[in-house]
Amino acid sequence: MKVTWWTSRGIGACAVAALALGLALQLNLSLSPFDIPLADARIGCALGKEDSLCDRRESCSNYSWKRPSGDDDLFGDAGEEILYEMKAENIEKYLRYLTSQGHMAGTKQDLEQAEFLRKLWIEQGLDQAFLQPYNVQLSHPDPERPNKVYLMDENGKVKFTSSILEEPLHGHNYDESIPHGFLAFSPAGTIVTEELVYANYGLFSDFEELERLGLSPRGRVVIVRLGKVFRGDKVLNAERFGAAGVILYTDPSDYHPDAELGAPSYPKSIWLPGSGIQRGSILWHDGDPTTPNYPAIDGAYRLPENETDVPKIPVHVLSYNDARKLLAVMGGPKAPQDWQGRLNLTYNLGPQLAREGWSLKLEVNNVKRIVPTYNVIGMIRGSEEPDRYVIYGNHRDSWTFGSCDPSSATAIMMEMVRSYGQMLRKGWRPRRSIVFGSWGAGEYAFFGTTEWIEEYLKVFEARAVAHLNVDLAVIYAYNILISATPMLHKVITEATKKIPAPDPSLGYKNLWDHWTSRVRAASPDLMDYNLGSISEHAPFYQKIGVPTSYMVWEINFEELDWSDYPLYHSTYEDFEMMKNHLDPDFSYHLALARLWALKGIGLADSLILPMDPEDEVVMHKKLLAQLEDKYGEVLKEKRISLRHLESVIGRFEDTAKNFNSRIADTEKISPLVARQLNDQLMQLEKCYIDSEGLPQRPHLKNAMFGPDSFNQYNGWLAPGLRDALWSATNCRGVTAQDTEEVPPGPCDKYWEEVRHQIASVTRVINSATLMIRDFWRL
Repeated sequence: MKVTWWTSRGIGACAVAALALGLALQLNLSLSPFDIPLADARIGCALGKEDSLCDRRESCSNYSWKRPSGDDDLFGDAGEEILYEMKAENIEKYLRYLTSQGHMAGTKQDLEQAEFLRKLWIEQGLDQAFLQPYNVQLSHPDPERPNKVYLMDENGKVKFTSSILEEPLHGHNYDESIPHGFLAFSPAGTIVTEELVYANYGLFSDFEELERLGLSPRGRVVIVRLGKVFRGDKVLNAERFGAAGVILYTDPSDYHPDAELGAPSYPKSIWLPGSGIQRGSILWHDGDPTTPNYPAIDGAYRLPENETDVPKIPVHVLSYNDARKLLAVMGGPKAPQDWQGRLNLTYNLGPQLAREGWSLKLEVNNVKRIVPTYNVIGMIRGSEEPDRYVIYGNHRDSWTFGSCDPSSATAIMMEMVRSYGQMLRKGWRPRRSIVFGSWGAGEYAFFGTTEWIEEYLKVFEARAVAHLNVDLAVIYAYNILISATPMLHKVITEATKKIPAPDPSLGYKNLWDHWTSRVRAASPDLMDYNLGSISEHAPFYQKIGVPTSYMVWEINFEELDWSDYPLYHSTYEDFEMMKNHLDPDFSYHLALARLWALKGIGLADSLILPMDPEDEVVMHKKLLAQLEDKYGEVLKEKRISLRHLESVIGRFEDTAKNFNSRIADTEKISPLVARQLNDQLMQLEKCYIDSEGLPQRPHLKNAMFGPDSFNQYNGWLAPGLRDALWSATNCRGVTAQDTEEVPPGPCDKYWEEVRHQIASVTRVINSATLMIRDFWRL
């Protein structure tokens, strides 16, 4: 009635929407960014139904933008325009700003950058940009009482004290924005001991080997080199084997192999100097530990500190210069040859120190506080399906300057937003809404992302199309690594064929040629499903099953064997590192920026989502082959069949082919039918979610994709089934099938869980099959 009253007096519904929005803003009313009715009214204006788009923009073009037309054209005019619009020099400018100071989560510098982004995005033309805070528990070092490791002689005199910061470069000291070396979420505590055990990389198998050698870590401090697996998993393994504390360090074997031969380090090379310290978090669950599964908003219930699932033993990190002092005084037997690092000394296992009466002191003074962290959310409202969201994501915070992690990706997101804004000014608008997320506290364990998903869980379960994540854009300019759930493989593959190669002098015409011609992490495959829990895509696929991807320029895996890049999370990860060594002309940044942008346009602008359910079949069959190759014999011995799993994969394949035949001719598909088909596509991978979670890791909800139990940087297909198989095949007790003379033994429960998990995977694939089958054809 109100709209009718206004329109009868010559004021259209668009004007009403604009007046309502303006009044709400003047009154400082809280508006949901996902308020679809209001968005619909405003989008109506954008379509020119009552008001001209030219009246609402600084400039306007009469050009009619051609939408993507189907398989031969997934990106339309907008795809061509954004490739032209993005500029490498802008990315360089943004990265220089982002690395001008440290910006650790929970600090004033982090908030300053968040506010800068919000204002910039509004100026660049996004429909909406705002800060979304969450009050989370963060862990910081105490600047008045830095964490340290000491060596003391038999009289208690301190003979060695570890450094708290790296040696400064470029002729200036560090300011307050750079934290002392620390590991977030190590509890405060002090340990004085005469025993120290060397545990190699801290793998589960390394601790098993120590037990086999009679050198139990129980009640002792262990020293462990970084690399191979996530640092938090090293701490978790130490806790599993009863260690009292952990010292982590960067051994030259992984961070500067020729350091002891006098080879140059940064700034003359990309290798870590001897004083470099790798900061980081050691949490093994995503999100605020005091509010698991719930958003950290006002009124949220918080667990008591003693009930949070966080590390319980003190942990600190050292440079390899400082670690040398500890390793040099360790006694006991010589470590195995493959445990020897690249310091110029013999690595001994301990536990005793070589100098009688000497002792070690591990002192950690970290402080935990509930503080706000800020997501910056920007939005472009879709013209026809504003309630369907294509989400770009990158975390913003860094332990120090963060020229690789994450600012190389933040810089390309900034250039992508600028380019989208230019297209909006020229009259373009996507079919579906596009959301840009600059996440807060990502380094801690994806806090900003996780809390946001937990708050909007039901919204995104129903409406999220995809999440396109880039954590860090460039760590080496050799080849691009892409991990993605199968529903994004089609749009990624086609996008690479449209993008110029970053370095034409190598002989490649486009990014596709570059990518397919060089060694890849997934070789011989183009992409893998190794999503793990390495970045912000993890909460999206783990909590709601949204199709997601992760991309980064990486190393030649046949020449180098990095688990982390050498300057990772140290103060040496600065702008000069990127400009002088990794990507001087920012051409590799630009190539990834174009790929990131083009994927989003394909997903936001196509009539039918560029997703192919037959790509899921490839993944299903790969899973089946892995199970048969690795566990086929033992499953046969235990009379456990994969027959039903194989059968449901076959049914899914038939259904996927039938679905693709129905969408072959897009010209004959009405908007209403397109909406139905798109809903089936975007919900397919959400069928893999099991609300009860994995039996051994209930915080993980995806039955198809998940992190490795012993290395969160690695990924597993069917993680619940893999957990069960590991437990069953590593059980040391008897089972009822070993002999008929004993009742069921302790291992039987694990084999029963294997049966359960095979059925669980079968169930979710069957659910996905039903999702893309017409209900009336059941």
